[in-house]
Amino acid sequence: MAVRIDDSKRLTPLQRARAFDAIVASADIGIGIICSEDIDRWNILRATLLAMEQAIQQLPFLPDLVLIDGTCAPQNATPCWPIIRGDQRSYAISCASIVAKVTRDRLMSFYHAITPEYGFDQHKGYGTAHHAARLAQHGPSALHRFSFAPVAAWGKPGLASMTADRDALVSAAAD
Repeated sequence: MAVRIDDSKRLTPLQRARAFDAIVASADIGIGIICSEDIDRWNILRATLLAMEQAIQQLPFLPDLVLIDGTCAPQNATPCWPIIRGDQRSYAISCASIVAKVTRDRLMSFYHAITPEYGFDQHKGYGTAHHAARLAQHGPSALHRFSFAPVAAWGKPGLASMTADRDALVSAAAD
């Protein structure tokens, strides 16, 4: 099956899914995931750099060079080369962009199964009008980033709400 590799934003969800399957079948990948609480604690840039370090550490070997989409790169033992608009200029970065986007979308679908009232399956966590409407209707959950201005205005949820969210996540992950 032929697949299209490009900047993930230029592909349809079906094209991304097909490309994802081809990439994971033929390449060694690492994925870094940072929870919303840690993003709030450290800031989005530091959390992103930490996720990159996690992804590099998951590889079965230490690469000679890591290409990064953007202007910042993590400080680690592997040399990193940041490339502005790298997902449009590098085949390897396009592949990483696809893996990251599909992984994030699947994670949002998982969150939707646990907390369907937020509609994560539709807005995928992006700041859309639909997402804002769901936040206005239900308030934020423990999954939301409270350092993000529209969510920060709500304040953190109470301990009972956060415990219920955590318990639902643990239960769903065990299934």
